[in-house]
Amino acid sequence: MKLYRITATKYASDLTGTGGLFGPGRWHREGTRILYVAEYISLAKLEVLANSRVIPANQSLVTVEVPETASITAVDTDSLPSDWQKIPYLEELADITERWLSERQFWMMRVPSVHSPAEFNYLLNPLHPEHTTLKLLSIEPHGFDSRLK
Repeated sequence: MKLYRITATKYASDLTGTGGLFGPGRWHREGTRILYVAEYISLAKLEVLANSRVIPANQSLVTVEVPETASITAVDTDSLPSDWQKIPYLEELADITERWLSERQFWMMRVPSVHSPAEFNYLLNPLHPEHTTLKLLSIEPHGFDSRLK
């Protein structure tokens, strides 16, 4: 399965979840090694734009591949609190991630996108043994149309 991420070019080759160490996200607390990827390039772009005040510069599209046999658990939207999409992020979402990470049963966790709930992002645990099977397929410069902001 191919998955995508758009990130600052200087961090594009880092697939170790370093970014989570320096700041929180909807699904994790600061200090957590975690790698976010999207099922579609357009969703990866939407996620970046939603978290940027201006059109981001110097970005790269990272394409990775995970084996079809990858261990994946999924978060069902119906199981989430009704206000799971709000800001500031709900602590319950980070709790879900912490349980998943501590159990170490699944390498990946599929989560709904706030911006497009019928589409999904995947959280990858870089400390899981299966992370060694992650293949970096490409890193390409990726620009944003100025009309998007």
